[in-house]
Amino acid sequence: MQAPAFKEKKRGVPTKNQGAHDPDYENIILAFKNQDQAKGGHSRPTSQVPSQCRPPSDSIQIPCWLYRAILSVYALLALVFILCIVLSVFILVKNSEMSKELVDLKRDLWNVSNSMQTREERQKKDCESIKESIKGVRSKVEKLETPLADIKNIETKVQRILEVLEKTSKSSSK
Repeated sequence: MQAPAFKEKKRGVPTKNQGAHDPDYENIILAFKNQDQAKGGHSRPTSQVPSQCRPPSDSIQIPCWLYRAILSVYALLALVFILCIVLSVFILVKNSEMSKELVDLKRDLWNVSNSMQTREERQKKDCESIKESIKGVRSKVEKLETPLADIKNIETKVQRILEVLEKTSKSSSK
């Protein structure tokens, strides 16, 4: 007897036990705050926070603090959402500022790189000119060293000649 009733429940076919007295089913009634206004047509503006917490007219009572708690949660959620928006704007502004700073740093780095490159080229040119000057001085020193040796040879020869002349003059004067 229960197996056919269970199958009928699954199919959606109403049975004789279905209703208010059946323990498998609950009678759930949703409580609307302003049922009269929905029927009346015009609704008066209401504040979000109820001034007094009135229990609904049906059998299910929702505690008064639950409305306030839900409202507080919604308020906190709204504040968190606003805070997220403010933080996002702050991050975007900082990102923009950092982007500008990075562009400035890139330009400065490029300028420094160019100036270093020109100084390096100038230094290479100066180094080459110094090397050429050193080669020229070396060649001149080498040219001067050969006459110095010749001059020393000439000097020694002149000394010998003078000695010979002195000897001859002494021998002729006697």
